Amino acid sequence: MQIIDDFLSKDNFDLIKNSTINCKFPLYYNHYVNPHDKNNFYFCHIFYEDNFSKSSYINLIMPILEKLKAKSLVRAKLNCFPKTEKLIVYAEHCDFDFSHKGAILYLNDCDGGTYVGEKFIQSKENRILLFDSSKKHSSTNCTNQRCRFNININYF
Repeated sequence: MQIIDDFLSKDNFDLIKNSTINCKFPLYYNHYVNPHDKNNFYFCHIFYEDNFSKSSYINLIMPILEKLKAKSLVRAKLNCFPKTEKLIVYAEHCDFDFSHKGAILYLNDCDGGTYVGEKFIQSKENRILLFDSSKKHSSTNCTNQRCRFNININYF
């Protein structure tokens, strides 16, 4: 596991953030956060998913993919977890059941984050978490911002 602050240049990060966190970027309702947590919901935008779906916004995340030196993409999506009064820690899950690389780029500062084992990685603007997302981990929403936004990338 690796955590890198100020992952992208300010220009690249601002372009991604300002293009996605606005009222014109398409986000889609998901009935549950993951198969192990069907009591909660979130919104997302799939940039790419295993050759089945490719968003017209895929070029937005190219600076991330280039910096990661991603050779092959499994999935890339933007997540939006709405605020609640109490922080919700969603059920543990594995993104896919085969070994691959995972990256979560946090788009805004908030009190939410990601748990990898017992370690909590707080959402901080332009911070990236690199880890094996075939291992169990969990995410949260937030209580101190309207939403928690991140970009989740699974790749080789």
